[in-house]
Amino acid sequence: MIIRTYRSKHFIRVTAIALCLMGAYSPVVASQETKKEADLCRSSSDAKLPCSSAAATKEIPETPSQQAANLPDAPQPQGQSNLPSSSSHPQEENSAVLFLPVKSPRTLSFGDKFTIYTHQTFGPPALILPAFKAGMGMANPTKHYPREWKDGAGAFGRLYGDSIATVTSQRTARFLTGVALHEDPRYVRSTSKNPLVRTAHALAFTLIDKTDSGRNTIAFSNFAGAAAGGFVGRAYLPHGYSDLTHAEQRMAFQFMSIAIQNIAAEFQPQWGPLVRKLRINKIIPEWWVPRHEK
Repeated sequence: MIIRTYRSKHFIRVTAIALCLMGAYSPVVASQETKKEADLCRSSSDAKLPCSSAAATKEIPETPSQQAANLPDAPQPQGQSNLPSSSSHPQEENSAVLFLPVKSPRTLSFGDKFTIYTHQTFGPPALILPAFKAGMGMANPTKHYPREWKDGAGAFGRLYGDSIATVTSQRTARFLTGVALHEDPRYVRSTSKNPLVRTAHALAFTLIDKTDSGRNTIAFSNFAGAAAGGFVGRAYLPHGYSDLTHAEQRMAFQFMSIAIQNIAAEFQPQWGPLVRKLRINKIIPEWWVPRHEK
């Protein structure tokens, strides 16, 4: 009973740190993509087409005579419909790097799903965040772990490797199962404004998600990912912690982490602006955010 209580508190602390850091990660992605849009618009200025990002940053008032002189060169409204529409919410488009991408009308190809998988599994946060968990594991070691799992650089390496193996196994199993069964990896937000209803929707989405065609289906990928993340430790954890009971406990923690990701994605429109006000993009280095195209 004491071990279960300790593991629950440890998991909650690690989850809180991960949520804070990943919350900071999303606005940096949005700021970089917005900057990239502005650069592309400046490079195509000879095409005489309007660019919303550049206009927002370089709007210069003109005199009436200048406006009249420029009027014949202005593009006709019907021509604007042929322009590729850039989203007014870049953070929504790039939320693939934050927990779960949010559902959009476009159907994902295998390449899109693989891009989401690689950025979530091998991006800088996926390699750095487990180090925090390993550090907390050394600061509060499991009581009955052997010495080589509690002291020294070797212990840190084992704990770090355990975190990497768990997360990688979970996401790989979710990706492969989702591709095989044509599940859509994106999260679909609730249309309700009631926080309790939205929370219930996020928890239900852990069990029931969407197919590529938009139909409801059992979230087999989530079950497969939780099982993979929970049972992978049986291959290397010390004696007494590699049994079936501990594997089932780790599987439950992995499934809980998926539910937390859904809740974070559901309420991102509310907490996202609060994170942006902290101007995290002035603190976190640019290499933290991987470039990607959708």
